[in-house]
Amino acid sequence: MSPLASICCLIIVAFSADGVIVNPPKNDAISFGAKVVLECEAIGPSERVQWTEFITNANGAPISDNGLLLPGHPNYARYTLDNPAGSSIYNLGIEPTILADGGTYRCDDISDSSRPAYAQLVMLDGTPNCTTNIPDDGLVIEDTYYTIECYIGFRGNAAPVMTWTGPDRDLADWTQASTTTNVSVWSGVAMTMTRFFAPSFFTLLTNFTQRGFVAPDSADNIPTWNYTFSTPPFVVNWAPKNMYRSPDQATYEIGESIECFADSNPSSTYYWRNLDTLEIYDDSRLLITDRLVGTQRMQCHAENDIGGVIYTNDYFFNLTVNARTTTPVPTTPTTTTPPLPQSECDDLTGRWTATTPSRADLCIEINNVNGRLVGIFRNSTDPFFIEIRGRVAPNRFNQIGFTGVWPVNIGTLAFEGICRKCFGVEILQINGVGRRVTDNPTCENAGPFYSFPNYDFRRTGPPCTTLFEEYNIKM
Repeated sequence: MSPLASICCLIIVAFSADGVIVNPPKNDAISFGAKVVLECEAIGPSERVQWTEFITNANGAPISDNGLLLPGHPNYARYTLDNPAGSSIYNLGIEPTILADGGTYRCDDISDSSRPAYAQLVMLDGTPNCTTNIPDDGLVIEDTYYTIECYIGFRGNAAPVMTWTGPDRDLADWTQASTTTNVSVWSGVAMTMTRFFAPSFFTLLTNFTQRGFVAPDSADNIPTWNYTFSTPPFVVNWAPKNMYRSPDQATYEIGESIECFADSNPSSTYYWRNLDTLEIYDDSRLLITDRLVGTQRMQCHAENDIGGVIYTNDYFFNLTVNARTTTPVPTTPTTTTPPLPQSECDDLTGRWTATTPSRADLCIEINNVNGRLVGIFRNSTDPFFIEIRGRVAPNRFNQIGFTGVWPVNIGTLAFEGICRKCFGVEILQINGVGRRVTDNPTCENAGPFYSFPNYDFRRTGPPCTTLFEEYNIKM
C-alpha cells in the first residue's frame, strides 16, 4: 500500500470514530415552577455525555456524567436524567424550576472530538404585569391623560421583547418607551385622549426574537412563548364645548324661538336662564314671548353625564326682543313680493343641521371662484367630525358633492346633494353611499355598498371658524 493510501485510510478511520450529537438541546422559555426538559442524543462507538450549566459557575458546573447525576451539584434534588438502558439519549429535566435556572446549558460528548451543543433557557416570573388608568369598560374622556405600563422579570441571556400596536399615529398621537435590564423588561404607552382614538385599542405582544439566541455551537431556534395584553375598545366621551345659538341675530321678534347647541358626547341636556330675572326655561329651545321684550342677559346651560360625573358649559349673550307692532291697514296695495315657491340657494358656506331622519351636522366653506369645497361632517352615530372635500358649480349653489374618509376603519363616504330655497327657506337635501375596506375582500368581489339616509339640512348657526381651527381644516 502506498504511503498516500495509508494516510487516507487513517483519516477515514479517525473521522468515523468521532462521536456526534444528533439531537442537540433547543432554546426554551417558560414561567418558573413548570417542568422543563432539555433533550440531547449522541451517537458514537463509546460516547461519554455530560451536562454542564453556566449559571452557578461562570466557568461551568457539571451536572451529569453519562447516565449519572452528580450529587455534589446544588440543584441535584431538582434534576432528573432520562437515559433509557442501551440508548444514547440523555435528556435533562428540571422540576420544579425556579427563576434562577435561567441561563446557558451545554450537552457535550467528551469521549471524542465532537462539538458541544449549547442551549439558552429563559425563566420568566409569569406573564407581564400591566397597569393602566383606562377603565375596564373603555369609557375614556377627551383631553384626559392615560398611560399603560407593563413589566416582566426574567433570568437568562435573552430578554423578551415587548411590542405595542395601536391607532394610526397620523390620526391619534401617542408615545411609547421601553427599558430592558439583565433581569427585567418594562414598556409603556401614553396618550392624551382625543376623539380620533375611538373605537381603537392598544395591544402589547410579549415574545422572543432572534436577539440573544445567536452564538457559536448554540441552538438557533426562537422559543414560542408569547403573551398578548389588550385594552378594551375606547369609547371617547367629551364635555359640552363649542356652544352657539341658532338663529344668531341681533334682535328677535315675539313668536320666534332660539335653540342652543353644544358639541358633546353623550348628548347634552339644556336649560335657559334669564340672568336679570333668574327665570329658568327647561329646554334647549327658548320661545320668545312678551315677557322678554327689551334687552336682558341670557345664559344657556349645557351638561352631560360621563361615568357618573356631571360636566357643564355655559353660553352667554344679550337678548334683544322687539315689542309688538300694530300693522296699519294699508291704504294702497302692498308692494311686497312674496317669496318664490322655489329658487336657487344664496350660498352654501356655513353651518347646517339636519334633524330628520336623524341628527347630522355639516360645516362647509365654498371657494366661489373655483367651486372647491372643504368642511366637516358628523351624523348621529359618529363620535367626532370627519373632514370632507368636494365641489360645487362656481358661483352656483344648486348642486353639491363631497367625499370623506372615516379615519378608524377606513370607510370611504360619498355624498351628493341639491339645495333649493323653498318659499325663502334654504333646504340642502343630501344622500350618500359608503364602502369599507373589508367590503372588498378580493379583486373579483366588488363587495356591497351601504346607504346613508336622505338628510334635509337647514341653516342653524354662525360660521364654523372654531370647529375648522380645532380640526385643522384649510381651503
